[in-house]
Amino acid sequence: MFKNINKILLAGVLSLLLLSSCNNFDDLNTNPTKSPVIDPNNQLAYAQLLTGGDWLTMEPYNFYFSSFVQHVQGEWNVTNYGGQYRRSNPIMSQTWTRIYGLSMKNLVDVIDKTKDDPSYTNVRSIARIFRVYYSMILTDMYGDIPYFEAGRGASQDISSPVYNKQEVIYDDFLKEMKEVEAALSAAGGTVTGDIIYSGDITKWKRFANSLRLRAAMRLTKVNPEKARKEVIEILGLASGLLTINDDALTTYNDIFDWETTEIRRNAMSQIWRGRDPYPTQCICSTLWNYLKDTSDPRLLKIGRSYDETALASGNPFNRIDLTDEIITTKGLSQFQPPNPGYFWYDKWPSGYWSTSTQKWQDKSCRPQLNNAFLKGDAPGVLMTYAEVQLLLSEAKVRWSGDIPSSTTAKQYYENGVTAAMKLLAKYKINAISDAEISTYLTTNPYPATVSGQMKSINEQLWILHLTNGPEAFANWRRSGYPVLKSSHEYGAITIESQTIPRRLNYPLSEASYNKEAYNAALEAMGGVDSWNARVWWDKQ
Repeated sequence: MFKNINKILLAGVLSLLLLSSCNNFDDLNTNPTKSPVIDPNNQLAYAQLLTGGDWLTMEPYNFYFSSFVQHVQGEWNVTNYGGQYRRSNPIMSQTWTRIYGLSMKNLVDVIDKTKDDPSYTNVRSIARIFRVYYSMILTDMYGDIPYFEAGRGASQDISSPVYNKQEVIYDDFLKEMKEVEAALSAAGGTVTGDIIYSGDITKWKRFANSLRLRAAMRLTKVNPEKARKEVIEILGLASGLLTINDDALTTYNDIFDWETTEIRRNAMSQIWRGRDPYPTQCICSTLWNYLKDTSDPRLLKIGRSYDETALASGNPFNRIDLTDEIITTKGLSQFQPPNPGYFWYDKWPSGYWSTSTQKWQDKSCRPQLNNAFLKGDAPGVLMTYAEVQLLLSEAKVRWSGDIPSSTTAKQYYENGVTAAMKLLAKYKINAISDAEISTYLTTNPYPATVSGQMKSINEQLWILHLTNGPEAFANWRRSGYPVLKSSHEYGAITIESQTIPRRLNYPLSEASYNKEAYNAALEAMGGVDSWNARVWWDKQ
């Protein structure tokens, strides 16, 4: 797969090259190194890699979303911005600027230029899926956004796109995925630029249905009846949903490179690794304590403790892993993860004498992300079977007999938990055994009450989405689980909010370059671009 990624990117570069002679006036005014036509397959591969390969797009996911939902804490940027609630418009703007400027522009170009060519039906359909995928991230982050006119600056000369209402956008998400599922077919042409499913149309149908399920479940607070009808219709489709072998993962290379043009490595892994000689990304106490209190076998798979003084040339993979020694000599109580709103150096941890390193260890008692998550070849997660099963469990709890499936909510739940635990093996972490999973499910039985079931299902989604910040933040707002205390309640300094923010602010550049549409969006939100305002589906 690594070779395939490189070949696809090389093909994309070569498709931009045009050898020509300058023998007339038009030639003199044409860039001889750029082609007027780019292969849609190469554009599709580019857009797929960008989902998890562009660090500028993903930096707000870590600094804000992963911090807001209390997955990680301690690292300076994570605590400064997302832990202590400081707004930085340049950082908040990055996802908007990069998705619209890179991903959306290419996807819309593919969709528009292939609409009359049946041999590109499948390529166009997958591009439509990714347009929805990216747009969902954007609208969930900001609220009302440019959608129908987005990415059409070149083709239709639209430099000031209108902001569409989130309700209308979500209606179109559901429509698009329904149409795409029907359009994808063996007669729709070969897809060569697909680095996720290698052109497997059956799997793309299931992904489209699953993304539609995610969108439908987003409406459970604001329009539960519409959500119910959509889920029932989705489950009636013969093409089905993601199966255990259909996880939508982007494969990356083990590269560590801060070039903004490098998209062949997992950008979140690079962000978590950081620019300093050693990582300072710690597991937040909220996640750590939840896993510890439930005897979750993922605890010491996700979090490890390291002695960083053994570093060579700033390579974090040379650190000595002290986790097992701490467990053996001191027990779980010796691990001291930072609370929300606190830097790793706040409330300095008590230490212990390490027999393996023959020195006093204190900072090493802060559990950090497992080195496996810092590798450039860690998979990028778009959507998984585990998420689908947990969402179906919730749907079954909500609508019971209306859901056309003989699978019980409990069975869906246990399928989801099992798959979520097994997913860690994709990061080259020692697999969790079936016996460990069985023990966990016995120790933490499926609740008997509806409220308990909703709580457990969405807490499991919260754990699952550790590597998918936008979805973790969105599902927390949608479901209300886990119930989180703000950093302020932990006694931390909080600068621009006393509660966990509910969205990010629009880029300030929109006020200058798209003023009319920007002002209309603010007016619909009460006249102020507040990050404590709720997006449409995040109903109080």
